[in-house]
Amino acid sequence: MNTYFNEITSTPVNTDGGKTVYKIPAGAFCSNGDLGVVFDNDEKGLLLHLSKCDFWKFTPGAHKDGGIKTAGSLRIGNVDLSEYNIKQYFDKGLLECRFANTETELFIAPENIVYIQIKAPDTEAFPTVDIELPDTCGSDNSEFEKNGVKCFVRKFDGDEVERETAVVLCCRKIDESTSDSFNSVRYCISAVTNFDDADYTDKGISMAMNCDYEADKARTEEKWKKFFSASKVTIEDKEIESFYNSSLYHLAGCMGNKEFPPGLFGNFITDDFFPWAGDYHMNYNYEAPYYCVFSSNHPELFDGYMAPVNDMAENAKEFAKLFGCRGYAFPVSFGPKALDVYTQKDCKEHGILFLGQKSHAAYACVIPIMHWFSTYDKEYALENYYDFVLNTAAFWEDYLVKEKGRYVIKNDAAHEIPYYRGEKFRYITHKGQIEAVNAINSLGLVKLLFKAVYDMAKELGLNSEKYPVWQDINENLSDFPTFIKHGKKCFRYSKRGIRWRDDNTVGLQHIYPASQIGLSSGEKLLKIAKNTYFINDRRLDDNGSNSYLPAGARIGVDPGFLIEGIKQNIREFGLPNRLFRHHGGGIEHLTMVPATVNEMLMQSHEGVIRLFPCWNKNSSASFENLRADGAFLVSSELKNKQITSLKIKSLKGRICNVECSDIKSVVRESDKKEVPFKKDGYTVSFETKAGEKYILI
Repeated sequence: MNTYFNEITSTPVNTDGGKTVYKIPAGAFCSNGDLGVVFDNDEKGLLLHLSKCDFWKFTPGAHKDGGIKTAGSLRIGNVDLSEYNIKQYFDKGLLECRFANTETELFIAPENIVYIQIKAPDTEAFPTVDIELPDTCGSDNSEFEKNGVKCFVRKFDGDEVERETAVVLCCRKIDESTSDSFNSVRYCISAVTNFDDADYTDKGISMAMNCDYEADKARTEEKWKKFFSASKVTIEDKEIESFYNSSLYHLAGCMGNKEFPPGLFGNFITDDFFPWAGDYHMNYNYEAPYYCVFSSNHPELFDGYMAPVNDMAENAKEFAKLFGCRGYAFPVSFGPKALDVYTQKDCKEHGILFLGQKSHAAYACVIPIMHWFSTYDKEYALENYYDFVLNTAAFWEDYLVKEKGRYVIKNDAAHEIPYYRGEKFRYITHKGQIEAVNAINSLGLVKLLFKAVYDMAKELGLNSEKYPVWQDINENLSDFPTFIKHGKKCFRYSKRGIRWRDDNTVGLQHIYPASQIGLSSGEKLLKIAKNTYFINDRRLDDNGSNSYLPAGARIGVDPGFLIEGIKQNIREFGLPNRLFRHHGGGIEHLTMVPATVNEMLMQSHEGVIRLFPCWNKNSSASFENLRADGAFLVSSELKNKQITSLKIKSLKGRICNVECSDIKSVVRESDKKEVPFKKDGYTVSFETKAGEKYILI
């Protein structure tokens, strides 16, 4: 079975009872990292929506009409959709479509050119191609033709926006031929914004006039084959394996613009009215799509993550001052280029949407911390995120309160306080959340933050004056709060205040993604974690399945429970195009399958590489080049209940620790010489050299 392939055999359904359902579209989706195309249809026929990661309306203020917008739509007329078949080839970046009277081929070249080939009977009713621009949200639309290229411009400017944005779609017929009474026509559509080029219209026209269908098709296929060659997972359940690969494709498809990483809904924007303006929500939504990218050996997908985070630096300093602290603090959300989507005058916290939480910047640090431990790329860290992590730590140095020798977090809600504003708000109703002590998610995030900033600083040889402070916080931060629920000791949402909520997975995020509990944590702590995990089944949680399932792997729950959870999500929320239609966000749920499977096959966050730590040993599986903390690429195979192969490549020459009872020797692949190693129980430790591969079984 080709698990890089998907077939759609019916027109997309985006309505229920005549009403549009949640905004994640069901139609075939093709993307290149910046530009996305979504197949749709209406009463007029076939419609293809085009959107780009950097086309936003920069209207400041919460709940305004700003946010990410659609660039336009490609209308293909005279297509009979009574027969419908679209084949998605993820490892080629290609769509092949067959309708009753028409065949089409579509792909998006790396340089933001959509190519479409249309084959149909050579009659007067041959399919037509037009571009339509929406007239919503006050955009200034125009069109013109130059050198045989039809240009369609959509622009937001004027006093109501804080910066001008514009996109041009340039369409040209590039080839036409007739054979056996069938006509074949090829079109290109370039998409360029003013962020791509100040002379965006001239750039778009030039791209359309100088394009090459066959050459760009070959380059597109080469790009995606290279992407999927970076790592590989093979398991017996081919449905899950297929969703694993398609999820990585869709994530990569919207993570290619280094200045405009994806917001809540990536680049599958089909109109101007996506929820929450499609912004960057910092209390898990923005971070969640990146949970899986490092273990899947795609650190390049992180390259755009820090752009909006770093753009908020000056604002973050001012927000921290509101709480009497140095460093950085974040509101719950913002847009690119520090777009204000958080100001609301009736908010009780300084007119800003903090929603009672102080942990947003700490959560934003989770992903660069993952990058750090999995790459140990000092130059990259110094250039991109060390300053942000350092300043976030500075906030918490000031915000933490030391009582009786332990650091305590006060007045920080574990869960959003969604109505922390307005005349109808009653303080007493939310007193427990507002005055919470030691919110468990914040404790986990702060523990991770100070562990990481200390490690980064030592590796970089910086800020040694801070080492004693950070060590003291690491050693004396409060323990995770617990309570008795259903007769069992469980983790509590906060030491004082809210005890538990049955929705979301906030009470487990100190396990994952904050990485504070795992298989090395000891029997007592693991028992509390498992008790908490099974208080209620959150596998189908609209917000939390992407962290609930990987957290289960981290603490070693029954792998069958996790596999069934993945399959439940596929059945309940999986769409024909391989997106997921949960109601708690958009692209965040694409991380669920690869993040969970990766954690089941290999773990390394505690400094020890564990092979198949949460996998049914009766089920064969293998992986190539999953990335482990310490900057190692690991390949292994499980067959007939035995680990039959293990190969590790060291990227940075660090000491490698592997837990595996079957290791008898460590052999350097380059010269076939044995390498000395130490053994402590089932854990083998050996020194490595950067770039070398080692065979352990």
